Amino acid sequence: MSGRLIDMLAARTGRERMLLAVLVLVALPVLIGGAVLWPLHTGRLQAEQARNDALALHQWVVARAAEAPAVAATDAPAPIGSTGVEQTLIAAGLRQDVTDLGVRDGGEIELRFDAVTFVTLANWISAQAPVWGYDLSRFRIAAHETPGKVSATLVLSPPAS
Repeated sequence: MSGRLIDMLAARTGRERMLLAVLVLVALPVLIGGAVLWPLHTGRLQAEQARNDALALHQWVVARAAEAPAVAATDAPAPIGSTGVEQTLIAAGLRQDVTDLGVRDGGEIELRFDAVTFVTLANWISAQAPVWGYDLSRFRIAAHETPGKVSATLVLSPPAS
């Protein structure tokens, strides 16, 4: 094998040998870096972003859980209705992000967001939960492929009498 390589190199001009050396010493490492190392680096950055989003969501849920006893201990105001909820969404700049806003039997209100900025949604829920007169009976928040965005489904129930 090495004999054929030596014969092949001996048959080339000095310029061709120099170009082959540049190809092996420069182009090959660049190709390996672009084909192997860059995708690994990009994947790591995406994984770190997903981890940071999950930690932020966890911290927000823990903070809301800590507030739950304090909210339950106060006298709950009367439910503001779907129109009132919609007005708070408009005031918070979230109305355009609502995919579905519907009233179910028993006065439950269901909100669905396909792609909404997590911080804006969390701030809206934190500000409105004490005054809208509903219990957040069910919710599902999932990370979206866009960084900083989530998809969310919230079900608001009138407080049990």
